[in-house]
Amino acid sequence: MPAPPFGTASAYTDSFPAPPPRQVTVTAETCFNLSVFRDIVRQYRKLDDQIIIRLNRAQAQLRDQDRLGSGVEHMNGSEGMCAKIWTEIMAGWAHRQTLLTYCSTTVRDSVNNKIQVDQDPKVSTPRWERGIKEEEVLADQLESEESIEAIIRKRTLDAFKSRCPFFSPPSSDQTSKQWWDLADHGKKGRGPDIID
Repeated sequence: MPAPPFGTASAYTDSFPAPPPRQVTVTAETCFNLSVFRDIVRQYRKLDDQIIIRLNRAQAQLRDQDRLGSGVEHMNGSEGMCAKIWTEIMAGWAHRQTLLTYCSTTVRDSVNNKIQVDQDPKVSTPRWERGIKEEEVLADQLESEESIEAIIRKRTLDAFKSRCPFFSPPSSDQTSKQWWDLADHGKKGRGPDIID
């Protein structure tokens, strides 16, 4: 499995007072270094961590526009603000899930390969840089990250729904609906890819 392109900061533009996460290149070695992996994931969870702040800022901006303009603009602005933020949220989830899936697959494949080599009587057991047990523990930790991701998506969606109670993904947008359902039910797993 080739290393995924990861690190597009487009989903984070205008979302933070700080600059967006730097673009990184994820390799298999990134997956085997849990502290580096978690640091990357933490950077990309900022959008979810700051969702309330982001929604509050957007709503304050809409109130200012409403005060200066007509109420009709506010209604369209509110719907537009919710749609824009929802798109950003989905893009963040998709980027993180790409990383999680890539690393989980990479580590599991490595474990399976080592087990096959160890069980082959024709091959003398090589000296591994990392042992099978060590990689199995790492694979379990990456699986835990998948569970954490499901919890974060659920929490983010709940916060989003509290500020955008009338927003729901259009029925014609299957990508949005699938991400919405995945998060709403707190399920682990990968939603559909987001096409930029």
